[in-house]
This record gives sequence, C-alpha cells and structure tokens, in this order.
Amino acid sequence: MKYTLLGSLGNIGRVVVPALVNAGNDVTVISSNSKRSEQIREVGAQPAIGNMADSKFLANQFEGADAVYLMVATRPSDSIFEDTEKQGRVFAEAIKRSGVKNVVDLSSIGANNPQAGVLYAYHWIEDQLKELEDVNVAFIRPVGFYSNLYANINTIRADHAIYSNIPETITQRWAAPQDIAAVVLKLLQHVPVGTSVHYVYSDAFSTQKFIETLQDTLSMPDLHFVSISDEQAEQSMVDRGVSKKLAQLFIKMSELERHPEKLYADLDNQTTNIGEVKLADFVKAFSVAYQDQNNGPHANTLVDQ
Repeated sequence: MKYTLLGSLGNIGRVVVPALVNAGNDVTVISSNSKRSEQIREVGAQPAIGNMADSKFLANQFEGADAVYLMVATRPSDSIFEDTEKQGRVFAEAIKRSGVKNVVDLSSIGANNPQAGVLYAYHWIEDQLKELEDVNVAFIRPVGFYSNLYANINTIRADHAIYSNIPETITQRWAAPQDIAAVVLKLLQHVPVGTSVHYVYSDAFSTQKFIETLQDTLSMPDLHFVSISDEQAEQSMVDRGVSKKLAQLFIKMSELERHPEKLYADLDNQTTNIGEVKLADFVKAFSVAYQDQNNGPHANTLVDQ
C-alpha cells in the first residue's frame, strides 16, 4: 500500500510512519522543513519538502496514494478562521487533482460547534472536505492534548498554584498523541466508506484530581488551585503577546469548556476511541518536565507558540 502523510515526524507521525513502514508499505512524508529529510529517510520513508499552501505540490505527492493523512499546523493569528478556510480549499483542490479516494484528517473537538471559539476553525477544513465527491473522508476529533497542561509548570514552580478560569471541579477529557496515532493508523489502513467522525480521548479528570495527583508526585502538598476571571485570563494571554481578538476566541472556548455536557455532546453520542495513556502515566512525564527547566516537554498550544 502507498500512503502520503502531512505533519512530518511530529507527535503523531513519529508513531504512525514507522508502523506503516515496518508493515511493508510505501510511505511519503510531507514536511515544510528540509532539515527533516534525513530523519524521515532514517525511518524508511520518502521525504517530500514543500509548501502546504501549494495545492499542485500536494496533488503531486498525493497522486497514486491509497490513502492520505492531513493535518494543519495552526499558528496564532487574528485571521485563524480565514487561514483554515484557505487551507481547506488547498486540501480539497489537491485531492481533486490527485484523484486520491481515501483521506484521514486530523480535526478537533469543537469543530462542529460554533460556540467553541478558536476550535471552531477546524470546521472550515471539514466543510471543504465534505464536499468532495466519491472520496472517503474520516475526521479524527481528539479532545485537548495532555501537553497543554505543561503550560502550568511555571506557576507551579513560582506560586505552587494552577490558575484557571475553568472551575477545578469540572471534569475535562484529555488525549495523548500515542492514542491519537493509534486511531490514525487504524483508519489509514481502512478508511470507512463515506464521511465519518472519530473522537479520541485518553482519560477524564478534573483539575482538582490533577492537583491531588501532583501534590504527591511532586512532593508539593501545598499545591493549590486559584480561580481567575475571564478578564484576567484574557489579559494574561495579551501579556504573552496574543492579540486581543485571538484571546477572545480562547475565552469563548473556555466558556464552552465550563459546560462539558455541551462540549462533549456529540462525542457522547458516538462510539468513542478511548486510549491507554491515563492520568497516572501522564503525571510521570509531567514530573520529568517539571524537573527539567530547559529541555523538558512543553505546552504547544496556540498561546504558547
């Protein structure tokens, strides 16, 4: 089988690409960074270096593939909706040109909900791909990545506190890239007929539970939660260089997160892929990151880029 994947050897690709190669498949990995070429070759795949906004380049790489994997590396911008809509058009045009018939697209929880703030940007790509004729498209909608929680490390070090405008008692769902990658791999090997949606999460817990676990793991019994207002959360983002317009989209997202019955409504109505990486597993990685102030894992949300 022949596969073409976007995303280079990022959190998902570093799991999926070797698995496909080791199964004897012909794998092409698209990256915008020429420095990744050697790394891609080392795992047995073929690198294709180019511009993700170039539909002709993408079409050339997609041509002849049994299935392709799409994802967008979104950057913080006031025009995030416009940017994702444009990328959706590029993807759709490339798929039409190439004639590929099976597509797996990494989307997000909230892509179907206009109240999801910044997460709703993903619907622009989904909408473009849904219009393709005679193409099977599987959308993967993971919940928030565990890695987003690394954003709390600095305040834990400085204040022994986690600050949030989402109440500590609300149960949120989190996903590990390994668990998302497992779903990507499964779907690439067999894309369901038509258009399908596949939710992924690894574990569900409240910030209160997260803090209780960290109190023990970090030997920090005084670690505590500090509730902040939406206005304070917005100002904190602005202080870190996020535009007011984009910060407001994040606040809108957090407003929905305060109502998990709405955020997870569609997820709860479908058969959901529940992964294997649980809170106890993630806390081990979090502890390593906490101890390593320079080279440990870090948050990679739009705010932290």
